[in-house]
Amino acid sequence: MIVQARVLVVDDDAEIRTLLSRHLRRLGYTVEEAGDGEEALALVGKVVPDVVVTDMAMPRLDGLGLLKALQRQDPDLPVIVLTGHGSFENAIQAMREGVLFDYLMKPLPDLALLEIAVRRALEVRRLRGRAREADQVVAMRELAVTASDRILNPLNVIVLSLAALSREGITSEARAKAVATIEQAIDTITKVVRQMRVVARYVPREVTRGLREIDLERATTEPQESD
Repeated sequence: MIVQARVLVVDDDAEIRTLLSRHLRRLGYTVEEAGDGEEALALVGKVVPDVVVTDMAMPRLDGLGLLKALQRQDPDLPVIVLTGHGSFENAIQAMREGVLFDYLMKPLPDLALLEIAVRRALEVRRLRGRAREADQVVAMRELAVTASDRILNPLNVIVLSLAALSREGITSEARAKAVATIEQAIDTITKVVRQMRVVARYVPREVTRGLREIDLERATTEPQESD
């Protein structure tokens, strides 16, 4: 049975990297490889994997730097660190800070340990995704109610202003005031519609855990691409 999941293996030791990648591919995973943290971030910028397996001690950008960068880009991305005794304390600290999902001691006595860790990480990734999706649905409903209220109010103003314009004997001053009120109400409706169009284009990695705090006033520009 083919496992529909992407794993990124990061290690500056080509021999270890090949060994791990070959084993994961035999299990049915789609595997990409990177020689250090910077190369890994370049790959993640193109396609976000489901799990990252990384060494701790690497040139240019080490495992700890990679962890922090991935946390900023995708807080729900599980990362498994392969650590030796020299970087063990860093791995423990990363777990305490919540940027690390799991760690395995090098050298691995059995590749089955990696298999189990990756499987657990994928399950956590799936559950986090479902929770995020549920939060998004609730938040979008709340935003829709807010937008409806902000549209209905100026619509009522337009209706009342049109009624005033239809009265016989309306003065030029009252007519000008009614027209200005209608124009202002139309501007308000247009702004809300544009804001909702921006919100509709948000993607999960742009909608953070503070989703329910997003309001229409903040949705005034196009959502930015993640770095």
